[in-house]
Amino acid sequence: MSEVRHADADSGTVFRLVYRSRSRIPDATAGEEFGRILRSARTNNAASGITGALMFYDGWFAQALEGGRADVLGLFDKIRRDPRHDSVEVSGEGPVAARVFARWAMAHVGEHGSPDIPLAASASGVVEAAPWSPTEGQEDVLRVLRDLTRGYGIGA
Repeated sequence: MSEVRHADADSGTVFRLVYRSRSRIPDATAGEEFGRILRSARTNNAASGITGALMFYDGWFAQALEGGRADVLGLFDKIRRDPRHDSVEVSGEGPVAARVFARWAMAHVGEHGSPDIPLAASASGVVEAAPWSPTEGQEDVLRVLRDLTRGYGIGA
């Protein structure tokens, strides 16, 4: 599979932003709407060179975004204004040594044994990747996302 060349591959600079927010989506339509959010994120992020992971659990979103600083902050500005959620709180942001989700335009992070759905960005678009075992770096970020949806980690 051919990999998408990220803009930070030349500069060596990666910016990561992690946040959580409370869903305003009615429970009756949450699953369907979450699917739309994932599809949109995967398509738009791949086109913008942004990678990351998204979790939705117990009425909370938690997301890690990676890419060029301007790209990530621009996307986060749009996310912050999205009426499908409120109480947006940044857990952490800043430069990091490398992307931990470099192959995924947006991975869905599972909770309580539900499967993760990694997506790989390729020259022909975004495709579902084979099942994966998280690296140590990925697991570190995934642990933060899981904690954020449980109400831990903000303000620490």
